[in-house]
Amino acid sequence: MIYNGMEIDPAHLFSRQEVLYILKSGGGTDRDLSVIREKYDEKFDKEMICRYPIMVGISLGAVLIPVQEGFLCITYDTMTPEEYEKYDLNNDFLLTADAVATMIRDWKQYTKNLLGAMESIQQILSKE
Repeated sequence: MIYNGMEIDPAHLFSRQEVLYILKSGGGTDRDLSVIREKYDEKFDKEMICRYPIMVGISLGAVLIPVQEGFLCITYDTMTPEEYEKYDLNNDFLLTADAVATMIRDWKQYTKNLLGAMESIQQILSKE
């Protein structure tokens, strides 16, 4: 498969079960995910795991992880300064094309709204 401009053999990825086992063996935090992130960085010399820091359903955000079966999405509702995201390991799912289309649409709307607000703030402040 081609992911983020790079040819990747899915057999070189962790399985969904392996990812969840690693996270459950730790505290289910972003620090635990760093084990997977580092192995992917070594294998592919590229960031493979993406944070999606806007709401997914009722969750605050999610992490998107390429796995052998596709793309695993794990949501989070809690963050700490020490452990970063605390993943909801009972709310993991493989992404579908429709789910990604919704996430892209939501991201574009979020970005549009944020940029509009920031541009307004900049205009207001530059007049002071």
